Amino acid sequence: MNIRTHTRLVGVVIMLILGAMALSACGGDSGGGGGTTKSNADLLKEAAANMKAAKSYELNADVDQSGQAVKMNGQIDIANKNSKMDVDASGQKVSVVSVGDKVFLSIDGGTTYSDAGAAGASMTEGFSAFTGMWDSFNSDQIDKAKDAIKDGNPATEKINGVDTKHITVDAKDLTLIGAGGSADEQGTLDLWLSTDATPYVRQLKIDATSGGQPVKGTFTWDKFNETFDIKAPPTSFNPNVLTAAVR
Repeated sequence: MNIRTHTRLVGVVIMLILGAMALSACGGDSGGGGGTTKSNADLLKEAAANMKAAKSYELNADVDQSGQAVKMNGQIDIANKNSKMDVDASGQKVSVVSVGDKVFLSIDGGTTYSDAGAAGASMTEGFSAFTGMWDSFNSDQIDKAKDAIKDGNPATEKINGVDTKHITVDAKDLTLIGAGGSADEQGTLDLWLSTDATPYVRQLKIDATSGGQPVKGTFTWDKFNETFDIKAPPTSFNPNVLTAAVR
């Protein structure tokens, strides 16, 4: 496939992942303990605020939406607006590096890259949405909907070696939060929040049906505020020449 085809593929992948995250872009709480002194609502508000404030993190996603399977492993440098991702969409693998407004694609495991040119501009907007989802966690709405989220089973777990509180909410209750959900949604949303001095959302799982279409996804976050060496890779050809050739 040529660079345009892969650019479209990555765009679809991002939309699938963001679509699953949009269903989960909500907050809520029950009061329970599970080994922490904070209520679920307070812990969730703190974790969401810390996610918004994070300068960088690693994100892994495994999503199946309407039968389309996507896996992604990415390093996201929020402070510098850079990212590096390896994407597998139903067996089609693409490596993506974004540096500012520039996007580079590789179809050989990162050995060689091509500049996505103008076609990559819209993709950078999709990358920023990975961080923008935390804007949906409104503290006032979380407090109002504190009874919608229950303790998960088990209530506490280790995620990547980190102690977390597991909370869960029915998809039908997401509208109570005011940041997502609709009347036709069925299923569950689970979140795992670290219980240390600086709580983060360590894992999120969605298993739901929206508009008659099933969506399952697991997202994990790790390596918060670490320094990632993300630089624009050398490219193998001039994208303007390719664009002219395929017109």
